[in-house]
Amino acid sequence: MAPKASSTKKSGSDGESPKAKLPKLPTEFILRPSQTELKQSAIVYVSPQILSITGWSTGSFVRITRGLTEVTLILQGWKPENEDKYDLNVILVSNEILSLTGMLLGERVELKKAVSQPAYATEIHVDFVSQDESKVQADIVDLGLVYENICTDSFLISQVSNLETVTDSLNELSLSSSAKRKQLTPFLVHPKTTKFELHSVEKLLPPPAPYSYASIGGLQSQIESLKRTIDVPLRHPEIFQRFGIDPPRGVLLHGSSGTGKSLLLKCIAHESQGCHIINISGPSIVSKYLGGTEEKLRDYFKEAIKYQPAIVLIDEIDSLTPSRNNEDVSEVDTRVTATLLMAMDSIDGAVIVIGATNRLNSIDAGLRRPGRFDQELEVPIPDADSRYDILSKQFISMKGQHDLTNEQIRAIASATHGYVGADLVSLCRESILKCISRGISSHENDQKVSYQDVEESRAEIRPSAMREIVLEMPKVSWDDIGGQEVLKRKLKEMVQLPLTAAQTFTRLGISAPKGLLLYGPPGCSKTLTAKALASESGLNFLAIKGPEIFNKYVGESEKKIREVFRKARTSAPSIVFIDEIDALATNRDSEDAGNVSRQVLNSMLNEIDGVEELKGVIIIGATNRPDSIDPALLRPGRLDRHVYVAPPDRHARRQILEKNTAQFNLPEPTLLLEKLSDLTDGFSGSETVLLCQEAGLAAVMEDKNATQVLERHFLAALNDISKNITPEMLEYYREFGEKYRAV
Repeated sequence: MAPKASSTKKSGSDGESPKAKLPKLPTEFILRPSQTELKQSAIVYVSPQILSITGWSTGSFVRITRGLTEVTLILQGWKPENEDKYDLNVILVSNEILSLTGMLLGERVELKKAVSQPAYATEIHVDFVSQDESKVQADIVDLGLVYENICTDSFLISQVSNLETVTDSLNELSLSSSAKRKQLTPFLVHPKTTKFELHSVEKLLPPPAPYSYASIGGLQSQIESLKRTIDVPLRHPEIFQRFGIDPPRGVLLHGSSGTGKSLLLKCIAHESQGCHIINISGPSIVSKYLGGTEEKLRDYFKEAIKYQPAIVLIDEIDSLTPSRNNEDVSEVDTRVTATLLMAMDSIDGAVIVIGATNRLNSIDAGLRRPGRFDQELEVPIPDADSRYDILSKQFISMKGQHDLTNEQIRAIASATHGYVGADLVSLCRESILKCISRGISSHENDQKVSYQDVEESRAEIRPSAMREIVLEMPKVSWDDIGGQEVLKRKLKEMVQLPLTAAQTFTRLGISAPKGLLLYGPPGCSKTLTAKALASESGLNFLAIKGPEIFNKYVGESEKKIREVFRKARTSAPSIVFIDEIDALATNRDSEDAGNVSRQVLNSMLNEIDGVEELKGVIIIGATNRPDSIDPALLRPGRLDRHVYVAPPDRHARRQILEKNTAQFNLPEPTLLLEKLSDLTDGFSGSETVLLCQEAGLAAVMEDKNATQVLERHFLAALNDISKNITPEMLEYYREFGEKYRAV
């Protein structure tokens, strides 16, 4: 004990205080603007404590890294008065460097010491405006460290080279040189050895921003609304103070996946110059320690309030703040949601929060009120005009490497129903790949994307709006259906008229027919007609199958009906086909109708003609028992068009026979087909097809190497086929048609 006391006394007698323990070096740093003169643009300012912790010296070279972007700058400690203004993990960078790298205020970056000194530039090409050449050259020399594409108010450095880069450009491919430019290679400037090539221009054209509103197609109204909501509260908060009200605090972007919500968030960040940007994603702030997630969330909002004007961007906000009414929500989720609610209520000043989600109803209701997320902005699935705008911008970005006309682009936009922005970008990418493959196979390097490339790619890309319940589009054409000319004409009018004459419908104030009922004897091509309609019209096609709808759990059957119609709305124009509709829409007064079937029918009636209007969706039902359907479904405004699909007449049977015997190598086909058309009087379409199948089978059984089917084979098959359509059945359909005034 004595030595310790003596040691303590000696330390005190010398008047020396124990050495203060230095703080830990931050793992990441926050970018803030340096607001310096032009000659200090290549300097990064850090806290003097960072110099003490690391042992780095002023004037040394350091690297700032964010993702794949890396920039080398000159290290400098900031002035003592900034010590109280900024935290230890803040570094100050000039606006010129921010614009060059595409980095944003508030972003997290890494700071490391450079391994080696940058090379000296041999030659620098400069574009300048309205300034003396010697002044421009002196300003660049003062920079000390230069990059290609660095731009100021008076000059733009368009190219920097030295002996090494010239050698690399001769020995390496163009892809390598472009990759090297992306790494932002730094160069030192020597006033004597560096040669300057100065070009006077009327206007400087700085490199385009990585994300901008102008590059987004089909969302002009949403962009304008965002600008109004963001710019005024951030740039002019005093306006709201003058009126004695609080500015808007938040905007919630919602819509289907792939419509452009995340892209809008990126554009907001890059277009809001001078604003402190804080990006929050649910998984990135989740901590394994109790209370860690809430602490990170509070720190982000404290940072936003400290460095305002600030924008807090929260992508996939539903994963961070699920509804507290949900039974599956955990205690941690509840605390995080409550923390975010309190953080938004504590916002003071020029701070706005923007969230994005594709599950709007999963977010806690406490966030969706004025004072928090004041505005909910839907990012919808694009319509034909919006798809044209998106495709036009995509083809413009190809820089002339396509030969599509505006009419062809318009045709593609009209045919891509249900495609979101991400699908259209994928369509263009797939078209480019097909073009490249075609060029490789033909050994031609000047191939351009053609309309055929896009059409072939469209067949391989399914619309995201339909991905969950989409069916394989039936490959059936009108030619596959024998006869039924009147039926085909009525279906074409019902589906195509509302699309081709949409403006006339709007001008006259009339609505397009919502649905039609195909009824008739079994085997008369009702289902085949619906498939042909879907294939020929090019509309999105959804099919409802009775057995898949019914579920033993209460409410699940009705939920599936609602989900099908919700998908149909989002991917409009679309067709909802309900085969054997009598199984789903049984008359509620009949003894066969159970409680579940009644509930399913009620859900279907509400979806077709309920409070929420059904636009751009056509319902087609098919049945051979029309009297079993509930009358409420057959009234005007629902399935109001009743089309009788009659058995094929003689001409129709001749077409069916001719199509199905095309490879039979018939002897005297004209006479034989005429005779068979008479012999099949009263046959349904499916029975006529069956006749051809049985005749072919009889020929194979007679001779395994048969090359043709003869008349005797047909006559033998006729004896084995019985007609299912009876006069009583036809009378039954005639009475139903008169009852409902079928068209």
